[in-house]
Amino acid sequence: MTQSELIDRLESDLTDLLKQVRARFSDQPRETLLLHPAPGRWNVQECFAHLNAQFEYFLPRIELALHKAKAHKWAPAHERESNWLGRRAIHAVDPAYMAQKLRRSPKAINPSKLLKVRENEVKVFLINIELLMRLLRQAREVDTNKPKIKPMRWNISSFLLGDLLEYLVRHAQRHAIQAQNAVGG
Repeated sequence: MTQSELIDRLESDLTDLLKQVRARFSDQPRETLLLHPAPGRWNVQECFAHLNAQFEYFLPRIELALHKAKAHKWAPAHERESNWLGRRAIHAVDPAYMAQKLRRSPKAINPSKLLKVRENEVKVFLINIELLMRLLRQAREVDTNKPKIKPMRWNISSFLLGDLLEYLVRHAQRHAIQAQNAVGG
């Protein structure tokens, strides 16, 4: 897959996700967003709080990586590359595999454990998605195979920028589906 094809797909997926979240959750009463579908399962607000915690960590780092890539004049690559961390992370959050295995979130971004859930998580999520969309457009101008970004939990490897962008989109799709399931699909 080329870098351009990846960014086209991610932009399209984000546009669809933005429309779905706005249509499904923007006008919901707070009480609906706070209903737990079952014991131990996240409600809508918790799903978006989890995503927002990751966005708050990664989006500034992506922006910095893009600035560095522009400063180094890393021209857009034709072919998209991936490393083992990116491939593994993308596979782990791919919505296509949701039914196969429940995944545990790290404590730092697990809303039912430590993360404080704000009243306006859906609105914050929509703002974060708009910012991610702007960053995706900027990523068209650089080689997404060169900038590296450290993950939240460990320092054994780094995400390539292209992998991280795909991971964030897939992860958002996964938890948007989970949020829809929390209020009855």
